[in-house]
Parts: sequence; C-alpha cells; structure tokens
Amino acid sequence: MKTMSACGFVGTSVVLWEGITYMRGVTKTALGAVATGVLVLAMSNPAAAADESDTGVASSAPTSGTCVTEIQGARACFKPDGDVIYAKDTSLDGWSVYASWENQLRDSSGTWKTYRTGKCWNNRGEGDWVSCNKEFYENSTSPNALGGTGSRIILAACVDDLGDDTCYWGGPIYNSN
Repeated sequence: MKTMSACGFVGTSVVLWEGITYMRGVTKTALGAVATGVLVLAMSNPAAAADESDTGVASSAPTSGTCVTEIQGARACFKPDGDVIYAKDTSLDGWSVYASWENQLRDSSGTWKTYRTGKCWNNRGEGDWVSCNKEFYENSTSPNALGGTGSRIILAACVDDLGDDTCYWGGPIYNSN
C-alpha cells in the first residue's frame, strides 16, 4: 500500500504487527535528507567542524616551550618550534588526561577567530609524557587562512574524570618559532 507521511515522503507501508506500521522508502529518504542537511550545515560553517583528536605518542618532557600551570592530575605544554603539544598524567588516579587546544587566527579585519580545535590524549598512565605533532600557521604568516596575520594557541590541561572534565586554560601562546 502506498502512503504519504506527515513530511510528504511517499513510501510503501508494511504492517509489522497490529498498530505498528513501517514505511519502506520513508526511512531511507528521511535519513538521507537529514544527513544531507547536516552535511550542508557543517560545510557552510567551518567552526562546526569536529575537533581533532589524537592519541599522543610516548615522549620525553618538552625541553622548551610554554607549559600551562599544572592542575591536579594533568599538565599541558606547547612547543612553538615544531608545533608540538604535550600532555602529562601527574596522578595515579586511573583517569586519562589530555591537552585541549584551540588555534586562533587573526582575520583581515584584525579579529581573532577560532580556526581549529583539538585534544592530545594521554592514556599511558601516571608519570608519562605524550606528544602530538601538529602543523599550525606561524604568527608571522601573511596572509593566513582567514586573510590576516597572526596565529596563537590557547592550551588547557584536562583530566577526563566523571561528568564534566576538569580543565585549566592558560593564556594565548603566539606561534612563533
């Protein structure tokens, strides 16, 4: 039997059991329309892109760069020369830690805007450092992807605990090597 749903989709309905009707064609068409809408919205808004999430590789402590003040359980650092993000688990509590980062660029009007975000995960346990090698625009690159000059990183040390994660955000670090 051909039927029309409330959304205007035409499909073939099949009675699965009394009172429950499944409309073949409607489900696929509706899901396809929703997926297409989500894709169009994500592509039209670069800020809607998903966070970059990396599992860090075992590393020694950073020899230079800027470290965010340690919170109980985690420490995060950024080394501009090489664009390396570090995360250290500082507590034997069973929680993973990560360095959360935000890369901001200055646009052509001089306004700082978020360009990329992500996390560098440390699942190795207490006492271990990990690093994630990234590629960011240098602060002096002109023009950058937003048409201006300027690149900075805002970094947080985070503990992946129950509920909302515990994070401490530091101030901006300008990406100059």
